[in-house]
Amino acid sequence: MILDVNGVTKVFSGRRKSRVVANDNLTFRIHEGEIYGLLGHNGAGKTTLVNQILGLSTPDSGKIMLMGESVLQSPARARSICSVQPQSQVPLGLLTPKQAVSLMGKMRAGENFDPKRVEELFDALDMTEWANTVGEKLSGGFRRLTSFCMAVIAPGNLVILDEPTNDVDPVRRRYLWQVIRNLTNDGTSVILVTHNVVEAEKAVDRVAILHKGKFLAQGTPSEVKSSVSNQMRIELSVAKESAEIEIPGWALSSYQNGSRILFSMDPANVPATIDWAKNQVDKGFVMDYSLSPTTIEDAYITLTSGKAVV
Repeated sequence: MILDVNGVTKVFSGRRKSRVVANDNLTFRIHEGEIYGLLGHNGAGKTTLVNQILGLSTPDSGKIMLMGESVLQSPARARSICSVQPQSQVPLGLLTPKQAVSLMGKMRAGENFDPKRVEELFDALDMTEWANTVGEKLSGGFRRLTSFCMAVIAPGNLVILDEPTNDVDPVRRRYLWQVIRNLTNDGTSVILVTHNVVEAEKAVDRVAILHKGKFLAQGTPSEVKSSVSNQMRIELSVAKESAEIEIPGWALSSYQNGSRILFSMDPANVPATIDWAKNQVDKGFVMDYSLSPTTIEDAYITLTSGKAVV
């Protein structure tokens, strides 16, 4: 067990003696070599929770055990065990990515620092061409990748990544996720803090949805999705927005926005739905369609809004 959070509550005082419950009795565990997704909108309580794991803030109640020892009793030890990529951009100034990452590696690993690790990371993320470019001339995406490399150049047992793919182009995002997975193959555990639900579903082993300080759901992506709905959904692009398409009777709910139509159905009706969709294409009413199960994004919106999502 890498991290054991039990009943953590954190309350802040607001104006006129008001109270803001940032974390409300949160309990979860993270195992060795696991990617744990912490999903929530801005203000959900994610940063407050991370600060307590790092020993930067103290819970009002509850316990946080990091590799068997209390974070409250040994906050400095907690920070030595964890590697963090903050949400904000690291101000590189005139430092190049190679200099910044090498400096961080030497600080964390000391005599055990291997310069080849820098080259391996840059090669894996396809950023070697920019390794010697001063920070103030880098794009936001490459500054973000540099910040990521600084966090994982000499990773602790627990790596905390706060929105690691912000500003990163789609190709290098794929490379980044592979580097993260390679970390866990070596036994490192990762907390992924994000509001990008689509990416999280593909990357995490387990996930928790945090809303107004409370966990609304926890588990594997499949478990979280099935807790909301076991339905399937189909999305269609109609040939003309004015086209009147008769939605089949087995549709449980439907929604149209311009040329985009979505409806949900019971999994037992998938074969009939595909036949119906093919018929609509043959008639020229529909250009294309896609069939998929309920997504983490659907579950997230349903849980946080209290409304069913097609």
